[in-house]
Amino acid sequence: MKIKDLTVEQKSDFRRELPKFDAFLKEHLKHLATTSLSLYKRTLSYISVINNLQKLNTKDICICLTTTALTNSNLIHIIGDEDTTNNNKNIRLSAFKNLVEIYKPEIKKEISSVAYNSIMEKLGKRGCRIRQNILKDRQNKEVETNPISNLNWDELQSLNKEYLKKFKEIQNQYIKHNEIPDYMFLRDCLVSNLYLNNSYKHKSLDFNVLLRNEYKSLYLHIGDSQPPTTNKNYLWVKLESNDSKIVINKNKTTGGVKRCMGATIGHTKIIPQKDQKVFPLNKDITKIILFIQQIFNERKDKPFIKSNNRVSSYTSSTWSKMLTRVFKNIDSKISSTLIRKIYYQKILESDLNLNEKQVISEMSDFSLTHSIIEKVKQTNNIEEEKHTKSFVEENLKMILSSPTLKGEKEIHFL
Repeated sequence: MKIKDLTVEQKSDFRRELPKFDAFLKEHLKHLATTSLSLYKRTLSYISVINNLQKLNTKDICICLTTTALTNSNLIHIIGDEDTTNNNKNIRLSAFKNLVEIYKPEIKKEISSVAYNSIMEKLGKRGCRIRQNILKDRQNKEVETNPISNLNWDELQSLNKEYLKKFKEIQNQYIKHNEIPDYMFLRDCLVSNLYLNNSYKHKSLDFNVLLRNEYKSLYLHIGDSQPPTTNKNYLWVKLESNDSKIVINKNKTTGGVKRCMGATIGHTKIIPQKDQKVFPLNKDITKIILFIQQIFNERKDKPFIKSNNRVSSYTSSTWSKMLTRVFKNIDSKISSTLIRKIYYQKILESDLNLNEKQVISEMSDFSLTHSIIEKVKQTNNIEEEKHTKSFVEENLKMILSSPTLKGEKEIHFL
């Protein structure tokens, strides 16, 4: 079931629940991004309504849901039935887990001291299983849509050489005849080089800096003084030292928080990400950037790379369409993810040692530990299958002996 499948009365209750969870989440989860808060607000409101708990406060909703979860091996009242997508299951489980973490003292007091550890372990293992299924779904989809075996890094390099060759011709035409070049080509040439030609040498290592879609929101900063430390990301062009950089203050892995494993199974903790990441920007690319700036005098208060009308910036959707056009001679369904996977595969198959591969991966914001983590998750999933009837019965005994269900404080399931 989804929100659209709720009855008219349930939809009305859902809308009334939103302000309650909005205030609650903003008070207790201030570290979350606005989009995450909005998603969890809607998710918890939905869970509350389908369990007929909308007349309770957030604490009692948590106690009721936790009590049921401890005696319900499939967690259907939280994550939904078999028709619910794995992504939706993951979102619902994450939202509920945040609720449980907030009310840790109340769960220990009103159910039992063991209940909190039990529910966190159960949610952790089920979450691993769901995320493993998401990964499998994603891999199957990528096999269908992104045939990586048909593409290699050398093919991409050949395409970029064609862009560079034409760029030099255009540059010469401008110098000799003052012929104004086509902005769309210069922009496409810059994008191709950012993804395929930001090569760099560190000691004995030759590698490429290859980010995700951060390029669409990079602001231009020219000069030796460091760009301001804000949520903006920058192309930092140093005219004197020729040591230009890409400065990332906010992206998927920077400038926020992340959740990592705690000391106990199912328990997690929130830690800050790095405040800033700085990547090299080579001379070939700075030449293209400066040429575009010289010709078109782009505004510094807007992202440097513009859409075709040279007014609006790119959204994720329009950026993806633009990439498809830039690399259409290679593959009709190419994306930044596919390009990164091709380069990632090149690194893994090289003769470099593990430390060298790790250094190169970090310079493209990759993580070589990802595959290891997935194996650990898969092991946890196998352990989860060992949850049997005895586990449920043990939790049921614990709950029935708790103060709440003994009558000291009664909670009604409506």
